[in-house]
Amino acid sequence: MNIGIDARLLSTKIRGTSRYLSNVVKYIPQYDNKNNYYIFQYEDISQENKFYNYIPIKKSKLPRQLFEHYWLNFILPKHLLKNKIDIFFTPYVFVPFLKGNWKNVIVIHDALTKTCKEYYTLHYRKYMDFLVPQSIKRSDSIVTISKSAKQDIIKYYNVSSEKVQFMHLWTDEKYKPITISKVEKNNLLLKYNLPSKFVLFISVLEERKNVLAILKISDILTSKGINIKFVLIGRKGFGYQKISTEFQKRKDKIIHIESVIEEDLVLLYNLATIFIFPTNYEGFGLPVLEAMKCGLPVIASDNSSIPEIIGNAGMLGNSKDYKFFADSIISLLNDEKLYLSMKLKAIERGKKFTSEDHLTKLINIFNGLN
Repeated sequence: MNIGIDARLLSTKIRGTSRYLSNVVKYIPQYDNKNNYYIFQYEDISQENKFYNYIPIKKSKLPRQLFEHYWLNFILPKHLLKNKIDIFFTPYVFVPFLKGNWKNVIVIHDALTKTCKEYYTLHYRKYMDFLVPQSIKRSDSIVTISKSAKQDIIKYYNVSSEKVQFMHLWTDEKYKPITISKVEKNNLLLKYNLPSKFVLFISVLEERKNVLAILKISDILTSKGINIKFVLIGRKGFGYQKISTEFQKRKDKIIHIESVIEEDLVLLYNLATIFIFPTNYEGFGLPVLEAMKCGLPVIASDNSSIPEIIGNAGMLGNSKDYKFFADSIISLLNDEKLYLSMKLKAIERGKKFTSEDHLTKLINIFNGLN
């Protein structure tokens, strides 16, 4: 079969979706030597992997969102027909309005605009409310990334359970415990102005991630005489302005780094003392898995998909229970045996999430539509 992959998002900084796409493109060659794959991506993105047939997308002077819909609905169908594509796979929901001879497999990472309406503008919700159901109707199979997300998609979009398949995400093999030399450690601490011990959070700094909770947790620890800093890595997102002044008040306790290079990210996971993730909702929560695979004890919310990832290998509590998070941090800092136990459990749990599990299921979906 000829399978086309919408890889436009490789050129964006939408961390979760673009990272998922990047991993799928990287690992498919390891698991499928029967089907032919065509990659639709912008012309300035690397085309080094000889496994794929590349169909470059030329840049346009049109506003990006307008051009992307134009390309999807007027240019892409011609390429699908010309290259006799049997299955069109997209990691970002949308498919052409024209329903041709090809089959559509879409990824819906979550149902956030339904479950967490308060975190999105009315305009964006209306936009998604119109386009997502249309894509669902034109899809032949839907992939999602957790059992929790599957339940939400079925509930809010009235989709049959048989049409939605969930397969957990995985991380690149570079996410693992690493022995860092003293010199390299000191260089990293100096580069990012970090203390020797810190609690780490990695994600977009937005309301849905419950970033305000981290500030409150820091206050509780300070009131108890616990002197440990929090390091937050991520760009500013929806609702950040509402709490920006609160960040300024705690500059001595909270360190915000907008972005780090990919190579440093793995090292920072390994340098951190504890990973915290008090999110209000996640389709999956990839940073949690990355932290676990690097051997970081994790304290996180007990909602949405997070318990699926952590199991009994971390500390789970209500996202609004700041005392739970503070007490858990204190326990890990003061109990060396507990700390080592959670570290080992995290590493072992992380082994359950593999590229083989995800890609085998995905390729089986492709082959089942033949």
